[in-house]
Formats: sequence, structure tokens, C-alpha cells
Amino acid sequence: MPASRDERAVYFRADDIAPLECLDAVYTRQVFAPHFHEEYVVNTLTAGAQRYRYHGSSHVAGVGALVLINPGEAHTGAAAHAQGWAYCGMYPAASLLQRLACEMAGRAVTPYFRETVIVDPALSRELVGLHRLLREVADPLTRESALYAVFGQVLRRHMGVREQAPALALTAVERARQILADRLAEPVSLQELAEAVGLSPWHLSRSFRQRFGLPPVAWRNQLRVARAKVWLAQGRAVSEVASQLGFADQPHLTRAFRATLGVTPGGYQRGLRGAAQPAG
Repeated sequence: MPASRDERAVYFRADDIAPLECLDAVYTRQVFAPHFHEEYVVNTLTAGAQRYRYHGSSHVAGVGALVLINPGEAHTGAAAHAQGWAYCGMYPAASLLQRLACEMAGRAVTPYFRETVIVDPALSRELVGLHRLLREVADPLTRESALYAVFGQVLRRHMGVREQAPALALTAVERARQILADRLAEPVSLQELAEAVGLSPWHLSRSFRQRFGLPPVAWRNQLRVARAKVWLAQGRAVSEVASQLGFADQPHLTRAFRATLGVTPGGYQRGLRGAAQPAG
């Protein structure tokens, strides 16, 4: 659905100190179909309310609430208020929070969010302050100190940890997902994918959706958008990204990008360029 003129989605990154993407967003009519992020999601609602489906249930978050989602987990998004919803979004890479969790625990662990909607006004204010600081302040010591202080609070208050277990053999659907990731730009058929992992097409499609929240084609398309975002942030041309990732053409990438992220590829790049040099 095209963005309304009263909607805003401006992305910026803090890669000078950590693999972290940030978003300043206001949505009124935008509806997000099921999608996932490769990063953790830490969104702070600043106006209105958001409704979304996650883990088979419907959730609503209002002002002062945090929306917390683990990497790779499918969810939707829509307004739950007549005037839409606004939020400060932060998307720390899995490697960032895992490293911080290991440092805090003193052992090899993997962090995860225990709940998805948390009402924590104090931490909400800290996250909004960090979001503003990362956008406006250039000093790396100030930026990095604030980042670790605030995300340390996120970990202590609202995340659990699992011990890192030895790698196990992948299941059939996990192998299918790996094939799709490895052959992201190729036109892999469901029949071919099913034969590669020893399942029928029907069984693979059903099991894949149960495991990852999306059917194989939707999961592949979402991963293409996620990888497109990385390449666009590196400054690659939109047309090049579209052709290299298997999109039919540039408009195809634009439609998929906007449906998932609420902004066009060009708008995403302009936002990154605009925030590339924070004020001193």
C-alpha cells in the first residue's frame, strides 16, 4: 500500500560504533504483511498505538511500551489507533546483542526476548534518548558509552539467555531454508527444493510455514529485501541490487521494499545519507 503524505520512515545507521540500524517512523495507513528482520527489533512507541500478530497471537502496544521481537521471527504491523502510530525503531544485529550478553554473563550464551510487549516507561525514555543521541551527536565515546549502557539495561530487564549448544544436524526444513539463502537470486522451484531435502512439496510448504511463520516463497522474498537493505546501505544502485537479488525489475524491488519497510529503496538511501554525519 503506498505511503500516505502524513507518513514518515527515515532510517539511519550507527555502524561507526556498532552494527545497528535505527528508524524514525510515523504510520497511519501502512499495513505490514508478515515479514521478519535478521536483527533484533526494539521499537519504542511514542504516539498512537500499533497492532500486530506474532507467534500466532494479536498484540497491541501503546505509548511508552516496547515492542520486542527476536531475529527471524515473522510478524505483521498496522495501526490500532485512529491517528496511527509513531515509534523510534532500533535494530541491533544479532552479533551485537550476543557479544554483549556473553560479556555480561561471562560465558557463551544466546540472548532472547521473553515477551514481545513490555510497558517500561523509564527504559522507553532511555531508548528514545539514545535514538536521538545517535542521530545528533558525533563524538564516538559518547555514542558508544550510551549505546552499551542502554542496551545493557534491555538485556538485564527483558531478555533471557540460552546456553550455546553444539551445532546439530539441520532438519529438512532448515536445510531448505539454507538452500534458499544460498541460492537467493536463483529461480528455485518448490519441487526442486522438496526433492533436495527429501520431502513432498506439500509437506515442505506446510512444515516450512509452521517452523518459520512464512511459506518458502514469502520467506525467500523477505530475505531478498533484507539483503537488498544491506547492499543499498553500501551505496549500490537500486537497479543493480534488483538485478543481483533476483527481482524481476526495479519496480518489483520497490514494491517489495515498501511493503516490508514502509519506504522506497531510494528513500531508504536518502535517509542514510542525511544521517551519515551527525551534528557535533
